[in-house]
This record gives sequence, structure tokens and C-alpha cells, in this order.
Amino acid sequence: MCFKLNSCSGQQLNRNAVRQQEEKKEVMVFRFTQKLSKKLKINPQPECDYGVSPMEEWYGHLFIANRLQYILFTNAYSLYSIIFPGKGIITMRNFMDVGFSVLDEELKDIGSGIIMEKYITPNTSTIDICKTNNRSILGSMNDMVNMSKSIFALEDSTINEVMSLLNRTPFSYLKYGNPRSILEKYISDKNISYKKILT
Repeated sequence: MCFKLNSCSGQQLNRNAVRQQEEKKEVMVFRFTQKLSKKLKINPQPECDYGVSPMEEWYGHLFIANRLQYILFTNAYSLYSIIFPGKGIITMRNFMDVGFSVLDEELKDIGSGIIMEKYITPNTSTIDICKTNNRSILGSMNDMVNMSKSIFALEDSTINEVMSLLNRTPFSYLKYGNPRSILEKYISDKNISYKKILT
């Protein structure tokens, strides 16, 4: 996967990418917490408030459960989330390769793989790494972390089981809808189909 990373340090800010952003070309926005930014050795941009489509803004957080590192990656619009091990994830390249592979697999498993093909993969050529700016989303993610820790504490629990529970849990941020249903409604409202993409 090839992409240009826009952050304040760690990798040089690409002026052409900024120009594309100003022209309202498609760009992904990742908002990382301090813990995840430190792990990836990235200094997020302080201001990053331009508008993006619902599937183009994601939050990332690092947490520990049972003495193991995990990364929580959450869509800002739907709160649809994935979790993957943090071990070995020390660069954005690692993050993208592992995280997007997990996201693609999970979306396909619930019949929503079209989101990856239409709204995510085509827009990863330019990624802006920004500071978090929504306390409600962070609050929901903290709830997810606490739920995840409780489940991981049980014997024989798997990451897939944790993700399934998180994405079926109602959240006040979603007016007590759950992430999976919000994502599926987005697809339905947009009338997205494989046939539509191929034509």
C-alpha cells in the first residue's frame, strides 16, 4: 500500500498533499491518541478540522489488556471498530498493513466489504495524522477499552469475539444504536452495491 503521510514530524510534510487537501481532494484523517502517536513516533497535526466523508475519519488508541498491547481503530461516524495486537506495530507502514488487513476481513465477514473498496482503499494515498478533537468519541472508545479488558480477562476469549461484541453494543454517542447497525444503515442509505461500483 502506497501513501503519503502528513504529520508534524516523523515524516516530512508533503506540500503537494497539502495542496490537494486544499483543493478538497479525497484524504483520510486518522486521529491518534498520545499513547498511539508515541508508539508510532508520530507528532500529529494540531489542527485538522476540514470536512471529510463519514468513512474517511478514524480514531486510533493503544491500550493494554492482560499485559499485552492492543490497538483500537474506530470509525468516527459509526464507531465501528477493530482491534489488533500492538506488538510489532512501530511504524505507520506496520499500522496500515496490519490494521487495514484486519478491517478488510472484518467488513467482508459482516457483508460490508464494499465500504473498504469504495470509501477507504481508494482514499489512502494521502493520510493526515491529527490530534483527537471529539471527547464523546474518546469516551465511547474508553468504554470499548474497558469492555475489551473484561472480555480478555476471560479464558479462551478471542479478538474476534471482542470486536463482535463491541460492534453490537449500543452507545449513547449513536443515540443508543450500535456501530454495526449504523454502518449497515449507511450502506443502505447510500444504495451501495458491488454492481453499482462495477458499472
